[in-house]
Amino acid sequence: MIKCGGCGREIDTAGTEDGVRFLCARCHHMCITGPEPRHRLGSSAFVAIACTCLAVLALVGTALCICYLLGTGDMAWFIFLGILMLFSLACPAAVLLSRRNLTLLTAALYLPLGIWAYLWYMAPGVNWEYSGITAYGGIAFFLIGLLALLLFARDLRSLPRL
Repeated sequence: MIKCGGCGREIDTAGTEDGVRFLCARCHHMCITGPEPRHRLGSSAFVAIACTCLAVLALVGTALCICYLLGTGDMAWFIFLGILMLFSLACPAAVLLSRRNLTLLTAALYLPLGIWAYLWYMAPGVNWEYSGITAYGGIAFFLIGLLALLLFARDLRSLPRL
């Protein structure tokens, strides 16, 4: 019996070899059979760290949207960027409520955040000296999210669920 690091439920691993990777049937958290590591992140710590990171991202994103409004005065783009930032935070929060797989959480965070960063670059009135870096960062975030989504789909298809 091992304890899932995502949802905390007890999983019976009788009949499986040591070192076999599998996904929790409830939350799709990746687990490994065999002796448990000494330092292990529990389910409540996983949720606390993820919520803290999302809260910090919400504060930074809101501050950037407000700075955009104060700098340009363009209310339509401010509302658009604000709604997109809320969507960028709602996706990983919804995934965190039901699934605790780190690659799925990464994909749910970086895909919309990459779109937000690229649209932040495209917003009128943003005349930064290094604004091209923001566009490349948005594309990089999107590609990281896409890679994480592909890795999650591969794990979901290939690993057993206990």
